[in-house]
Amino acid sequence: MSFSQLPVELLQLIIAFSLTGNPKPSDVLCISRVFLELGQPLLHGRLQFRSIQQLILFSKTTSTLSCLPKELSVTLAGGSADFEVFKYLAAALERCRNTLRASDKLHEDGPDNAGEVTQVPLQLLSLRLHSHTNNPHLGYVYKALSIANPKTFVWMGPDPEHHFSTAIVPSATYHLIRALSTWTAVEHITLTNLSFPSDALGRHTPFAHDAPLLPALPSLRTVYVGQATLLPPAAVAALLARPGQDALVRVRLVDAYALSIWGPRIRRRDVEDAVGALPGLSDAQRAALVDRVRRIVSCEKKTGRLAGGDEEDAMGVLD
Repeated sequence: MSFSQLPVELLQLIIAFSLTGNPKPSDVLCISRVFLELGQPLLHGRLQFRSIQQLILFSKTTSTLSCLPKELSVTLAGGSADFEVFKYLAAALERCRNTLRASDKLHEDGPDNAGEVTQVPLQLLSLRLHSHTNNPHLGYVYKALSIANPKTFVWMGPDPEHHFSTAIVPSATYHLIRALSTWTAVEHITLTNLSFPSDALGRHTPFAHDAPLLPALPSLRTVYVGQATLLPPAAVAALLARPGQDALVRVRLVDAYALSIWGPRIRRRDVEDAVGALPGLSDAQRAALVDRVRRIVSCEKKTGRLAGGDEEDAMGVLD
């Protein structure tokens, strides 16, 4: 039996399997016209880039996509991130935005409305890559991410979990936080292997020591921060104290440190204590906020160290 005789549903499964993780998906699409017609929407609907060359090639192509992407992921092995990766990501998302504008123009009576599209809605935007402190192009972190408007956002380091590394350097975190402020649909945020541009002494600008961890995001439901350094507990308390953050139901801090990894991990009581230092709250508001911290915040130890800090603590929740 030839492929052309297979049911469409089965053929789609075969093509989807062949495209997943394929370093050269065009080889699959070139098999036949049927593979191209069925495979392009599968490929464009779930964009996966596993090399900087794939991202560059996609970003330099000007044709519109066969469909609007629902997911976009960039996974680059440790140490291989190009300094201009976010420049290429911005161009890739711009291509997606142009497809969205073309689609709107096609379906709208008034073609002038097409230019009003500013962001690309995504179910998932996922990054597994390093940033670099001396990268002169870190401003593209903001430019690229502000073109998207994901429901779920993940930025993790590409190294194995037991390898504590900083993939998101403080200057990149700054541009990341700026980009988050432009999102209106995000519900779930996962950030790991990062260092914040602030510490408990408030010496690292532009974030003050008690500034909220994230900008105002009314639809945000869950936050996961793992293997993080220079994270003031007061920033977590201020996030929960911010008006309009009622949708937030879970904040997990896993192997998170107020200073370096050689000090103690942040415990939930550190966040509770930080509530007392927040300005402008009445006693009743502080009591309600402490109760919310106890319901929502979970601080955990997951990855052990050879020495230092709180290594005598068991794995799991840190109250």
